[in-house]
Amino acid sequence: MKIYSTASDGNDMADMANARYFNLAIKQIEENVEWLKTSKKIVQAVLAHIDILLLLSKKFPKDANLSIEEDRVAEWKTVFYEWYERVNSKIPAKYREGIKQNADELFAELEQYGH
Repeated sequence: MKIYSTASDGNDMADMANARYFNLAIKQIEENVEWLKTSKKIVQAVLAHIDILLLLSKKFPKDANLSIEEDRVAEWKTVFYEWYERVNSKIPAKYREGIKQNADELFAELEQYGH
């Protein structure tokens, strides 16, 4: 076993720990996006999972660039906005534009990462 820095992930045992969380966040997004493809409900968790993925990405940008696939992000974005168009008239008016704006910001930030 080797220690190569004082960082929380600065040793052989911990250097890949963050990859598990990237994989979990991406898995959660994938599962929720699959559900959004046909959902007519006004609730969703995709944006929450993307927000968590972005938190990880800020802390570990190299891992983010290795873990996040640009074509997957493009698909997530497409599916989310298709869902939004399908249900937005059912979302209470006081939240409708804010949800879309939040999505716009999260997807724009997420598109900064990946390969």
